[in-house]
Amino acid sequence: MITQRLPHLIVTRGSDFAATQRSAAEAMALIETISPEIERHTAAVCIRCPAVCCLQKHSRYDLSDTIFLSAMGLPVPGDTPEIEESAPCRFLDASGCSLKRSLRPFRCTWFFCSPLLDHIVEQSSPPAYREFMRTLEKITETRIAMMRHFEEAEAKISAVCLQAQANNLLFY
Repeated sequence: MITQRLPHLIVTRGSDFAATQRSAAEAMALIETISPEIERHTAAVCIRCPAVCCLQKHSRYDLSDTIFLSAMGLPVPGDTPEIEESAPCRFLDASGCSLKRSLRPFRCTWFFCSPLLDHIVEQSSPPAYREFMRTLEKITETRIAMMRHFEEAEAKISAVCLQAQANNLLFY
């Protein structure tokens, strides 16, 4: 499967994935910038919540998460199929998520339930809220660009490999 070979591919063909790595680094920096603000709100809201949103089914790393972490040279946590999907997330501990926000699966780190969104709106000035939303949009745009850069590099590598195979066939 491609996700298992990604870290090796990016390490061995690093220059082909330079744009992917730049986009991943930019996304990580943006996530780290906004994380304290998100943590301030989740600390106020999630502690009082009677239902756990952080479920095991959200803890799986998809292809974009694997590309992101691999481009940053970071390990990708493996799947844990033995844990029920409806169980609390494997990364959830007494103080919340045990992972830095930038290392979490994208789908779980950007889930904002209604009470959390309400709290953010209530506690933020209009300019601060607009800046918060712009930063979230920029992170999403940067992750999309990262995926586009990865697909372009992957297509280029595939084309080179196919051409090499074709050239080798001509000599037989």
